[in-house]
Amino acid sequence: MSNIVVAGTGSASLSALIQQYYMPVLYDNIFKKSHPLLAILKGKAKTFNGREIVVPVESANGGASAWGDQHGLGSAYAPVIAEIAQTASYKPTMLTGHFLLTKEETLLMNSPQAIKNIVGAKVKNLQKGLEKTVAENLFKATAVADAFNPLGVLVDKVSGNSQDVTVGGINITTNGSGVYTAGGFWNSPVLDHDSFSDASGDFAGDSPDAGVQYVTEANMVDASKDTYILKILAKGVANAKAQTGENPDLIIVTQYLYDLIENEIDPRKTGSKMSERMGSMGFTGLNFRGIDIVADQDMVTAQLQTGDATTAKDRDGRIYFLNTNYLHMFFNSGAKFTASDMIEDTKSNTFVQKVHTYGNMVVTNRKAHCVVKQLYSPTDYA
Repeated sequence: MSNIVVAGTGSASLSALIQQYYMPVLYDNIFKKSHPLLAILKGKAKTFNGREIVVPVESANGGASAWGDQHGLGSAYAPVIAEIAQTASYKPTMLTGHFLLTKEETLLMNSPQAIKNIVGAKVKNLQKGLEKTVAENLFKATAVADAFNPLGVLVDKVSGNSQDVTVGGINITTNGSGVYTAGGFWNSPVLDHDSFSDASGDFAGDSPDAGVQYVTEANMVDASKDTYILKILAKGVANAKAQTGENPDLIIVTQYLYDLIENEIDPRKTGSKMSERMGSMGFTGLNFRGIDIVADQDMVTAQLQTGDATTAKDRDGRIYFLNTNYLHMFFNSGAKFTASDMIEDTKSNTFVQKVHTYGNMVVTNRKAHCVVKQLYSPTDYA
């Protein structure tokens, strides 16, 4: 391992300087500028130090409650036996960023200002790379090997015959008739075109004709229809709060859907349509019934990227209704954007320093969120 001593700093190594001065800045700045959900989760991130991330299941499924007086003569009291401390467990995974320096650059680091200029620029690029990697994974519909849990896994519903799916160590199974045999409580409300009576989107040329498959733009801007975008928002909020009674505090959409919603919200009826909380965090957001709506264009990367009129391309947009009280980011205290020692590449004049982040994103109550799927949202809008 290389110990690059920087001129003008005594015997301080470059690795130590980066860890001491730049890694805290990297952690403070990451996710703050471009991704509202990640900024919120990072602001309340938790620490773990074990092999698994274990969290309490914060749903109404656990606990024991019953009417009756066990002391009353002649009364019938049947205590309910239930698990009162159920937990979910998630496997942590490693995110690794790479900080590269050439031999020529180390020779130029002959003053504190030179160090600041070169290292500062490289840390900023590293920050952008880490943000992009995490943000693009955030909205994936299915889990990616060795990556953090995406919303498409944490906020979803198991349905169909003979299913056997595990989320957070909790098994969700159905029998041959699609009836839940275990874990039915551990599902999120999921709405699609079938949830709205006026949906009319039909894939052109599909054979055999599958009928209505998505909600069109015309559906979403027609205030007389069940598919009107503000009615979709209202139904999503209602489903997200159905169990806990708590409104979601964040609605995430693509930029296309955000612009469509902005055009439909009437400030004469709702008051200011801009979100003050998002503004205070440096983001632009809308306000719907006191709930922040933000656009995250990385949602588009999770949509189908290729296909013709017979496929779901441009028709698989989503809206997430999230209660961030039940969604958390965990980091290991020993690898929370922590820099390793510099290592010299044996085949080039390059030094490599790895930045490690060990953790995962977890959910403690899947029913406290909702997702609407199968909405028209063109991938080439922005």
